[in-house]
Amino acid sequence: MKTQCSTNLADSRPGVPRPSFLAYLWLRMVNRTLMRKPYRVRPEAETAHQKMTVVDMHCDALLSNRDLLVWGRRGHVDLPRLRKGNIALQFFSIPTLAPVRAGIPWIPLELDAMTYLLAVERWPKKALGSTFERVMHAADMLRDLEARSEGLFHIIQSVPQLDAFLAAREENPNLTAGLLGVEGLHSLEGRLENLDAFYDAGVRTAGLVHLGGNDLGGSAHGRQQGGLTPFGEVVLRRMEEKRMLVDLAHASPALIDDILDRATRPVFISHTGLKGAHDNERNISDAQAGRIAEKGGVIGIAFFPWAIGPCTVQSIVRSVLYAVNLVGADHVGLGSDWDGMVATPFDASGVALLTDALLRHGLSEEDAAKIMGGNAIRVVRETLPEE
Repeated sequence: MKTQCSTNLADSRPGVPRPSFLAYLWLRMVNRTLMRKPYRVRPEAETAHQKMTVVDMHCDALLSNRDLLVWGRRGHVDLPRLRKGNIALQFFSIPTLAPVRAGIPWIPLELDAMTYLLAVERWPKKALGSTFERVMHAADMLRDLEARSEGLFHIIQSVPQLDAFLAAREENPNLTAGLLGVEGLHSLEGRLENLDAFYDAGVRTAGLVHLGGNDLGGSAHGRQQGGLTPFGEVVLRRMEEKRMLVDLAHASPALIDDILDRATRPVFISHTGLKGAHDNERNISDAQAGRIAEKGGVIGIAFFPWAIGPCTVQSIVRSVLYAVNLVGADHVGLGSDWDGMVATPFDASGVALLTDALLRHGLSEEDAAKIMGGNAIRVVRETLPEE
């Protein structure tokens, strides 16, 4: 299995047309890391880190046509870097719509920047015209990664699969796994039956909204930040029936409250910050964090500046510790947003820096292990199908 840096400029997947140089340059510019390698971790912290089951609850690596078997020249996530960081389970999410609406009056609000990005990344034509097909293509990409990994990467779709993977990883720590998610169920294109198609394709987690409101509910970024719509309520019920994990990321305050009022199992927020640590429209309030914890859920602290302030390890840790002091160590996790067109302090190979920093700040190894992945594993086990 390849683990070295590819000689291909774009690290493109075998049999797939290479993305344009523009796509390579753009994603290399926006998906930056600010710390230089090699990342330095205290030996005792590295030892503790290697004993942990590390989970990151959000990345957008499937947006590119990079070969994720290869240690790439761009981006934050690939299998070699996941192994280097001892990340057992990585949530792979697929955003499907990026509305251009940043106060430019002569640009139509319905213009979708994602279409242009995926075009230069050489996605198939059917995916360029349909958000539903974008999800299905991303699912194909993750299955292709699993098939080419020679047994070193597994897609998790059920509790037995999770438990079997974790048992196998005790024997072979080079194993990694992925959980497939969707950012924004506008990709259902108004059809409830498309949720069944997503499920059959391996999708196990979804947020109802993303960068704008839709026919399910309001977004934290939208002009009208409404709550759950009748269609959204139907979709929420179907997700719970199918034991799909509900993601509150990007939801408006009203939508968060409505989902928490109706959810019968733990929910999570995959990548966020807290207003009490860094205040903006994107982050959640103390009260919302408390309600997520009361449901038994997990709050994934993101790594990018909009969520945490300065793009440093210390800023991540400050938000993590704020959340721990607010809701307890049982309800906090990691949600990097790697490869989400954001800068982060380090890539997936450097996540031990967080273990080191948490231990330096006085957390016990037990609590650090919960935050680094134990809590996410618990919620996945409580939520996914039993067969």
